[in-house]
Amino acid sequence: MSPDKLPRSDLKNLLQHQLEYYFSRENLSRDTYLLSQMDRDNYVPIWTVANFNQVKKLTKDLELVKEALRDSPHLQVDSLCEKVRANIKRCIVVLREIPETTPIEEVKALFAGENCPQYQSCEFALNEYWYIQFETEEDAQKAYKYLREEVK
Repeated sequence: MSPDKLPRSDLKNLLQHQLEYYFSRENLSRDTYLLSQMDRDNYVPIWTVANFNQVKKLTKDLELVKEALRDSPHLQVDSLCEKVRANIKRCIVVLREIPETTPIEEVKALFAGENCPQYQSCEFALNEYWYIQFETEEDAQKAYKYLREEVK
């Protein structure tokens, strides 16, 4: 059945599923374009995702896209309803602009201080991004604060 013949609620559910996929950890770990569109708070303009081919195949109705985004428990829309980001527990610290050629020991050493929580994993993602995973969101926040205040 073509999307324009679906009931609005079914279409919105399909749309929501597609949009949630774009912001999933699995997709973000390899989607360099979407990562490049993020601002420093990890928001992406809604019109950017509304123009993705898979979204446009479902609808060209920007208001329906916004509704699907707002209603998703996995996505967070800003107060002006102009930008969207993943609404996941922030237990990963993302380091940007660190080349893949950087030895992993050097990256791990950034988190070796006694005031820094123990990380669970440290891995290179793509495009000069490193992901450092912590057990809890609180640990990730403490590690971020540690990096900002104590690592020189």
